[in-house]
Amino acid sequence: MSTPARSVDTLVVGGGLNGVGVAYYLAREGVTDVLVVEAEEHGSGATGGSMGNVRQQGFGHPLEIECSRRGLDFWKNVEERLGAPCLFHEDGYLLLTGTAQTAAILREQADLQISMGLPDVQLLEPDEVAELVPFIDPEGLICGSWTPKDGHVMPMDGLSAFIHAGRELGVKIQKRWPVTRLERKPDGWHAYGPDEIVAQRVVAVAGWGNRELLQPFGVDLDIYKATHRAVLTEPAFAGSRIPTVIDIDTGMAIEREGEALMLAMLGRNPAARDHNHLVELFVEAAADRAPGLADLKIVHELTAYPALGGDGHPYVGKVEEGLWALAFTGHGAMHGPPVAEALARSIVDRPDPTLDLSPWDVRRTPGQRTVLWRRNATS
Repeated sequence: MSTPARSVDTLVVGGGLNGVGVAYYLAREGVTDVLVVEAEEHGSGATGGSMGNVRQQGFGHPLEIECSRRGLDFWKNVEERLGAPCLFHEDGYLLLTGTAQTAAILREQADLQISMGLPDVQLLEPDEVAELVPFIDPEGLICGSWTPKDGHVMPMDGLSAFIHAGRELGVKIQKRWPVTRLERKPDGWHAYGPDEIVAQRVVAVAGWGNRELLQPFGVDLDIYKATHRAVLTEPAFAGSRIPTVIDIDTGMAIEREGEALMLAMLGRNPAARDHNHLVELFVEAAADRAPGLADLKIVHELTAYPALGGDGHPYVGKVEEGLWALAFTGHGAMHGPPVAEALARSIVDRPDPTLDLSPWDVRRTPGQRTVLWRRNATS
């Protein structure tokens, strides 16, 4: 005899930062029966692979900039809002370039960002960059784009905070419940997995898993599971404020992690084959741009699996009656909370009139890549 299907009002598929975030905001909007199902463990997908950077700069579309403004405000006040610990590391954020074309883009973006109320975006001359960051060689640089009030969070801390706040509002969460198929029937949406769940509405926030879930409904997302490698160094530059640094020209990325530095290469073509190859690529890039890092000892290797694809913008919105979706292809920690909140408000027919997400509609065709260091990458 088969087990009767469970019934819920709202089923959220995906227990990462943004899935649980949507569930929390739905509960805050008054939805009383919300269940989140996660295929594995919380954060085992893109959340666990996120660098957690939160920045105002590097964006050239008004919607991106507004989500950056709201995201920065959220993360700086997350502990007060969600009632759980989640430290914001205000180390600042620095983008570098030695090409005239990219420098012109950074200047244009800075003008737009400042015009939209983000006055902390500063364009630095090469010698000012060298004064700010002790390991940068300014030779060959044209400018640096610097936002001193930006920083980073640990996305898993943010996820834990959303879980805590969601449960306080009655959100239920079940791990190790992979959804293999969704089907609409007269009595609601049926989600098939280890057993069967019937929901009046479903919100698919399953990262790269959304591609397979949504294909039967005519939605073909350009999103895939990527492999991201990074390494941690020995303690370095004790007592110094080290901002997150991205050299747009090479993809070289440095982020302060405790007393150490995390080193990575972003948007490389081809990507690093393994951690040894990553270190080779990094040392090659650092030889010109950051020679002060070349001799640091590597003490730990990291591998993560972010969701990438498309143009770097998320896919968000209504798929069909009772089915909604959200999937990021980058910036999910940074922009995720304000987008999750706006989506939840749309689902309950109380949309935010000040944040129009329609340019990121789930059925859109992606445009040109917007992330500067991914422009020429093939993966």
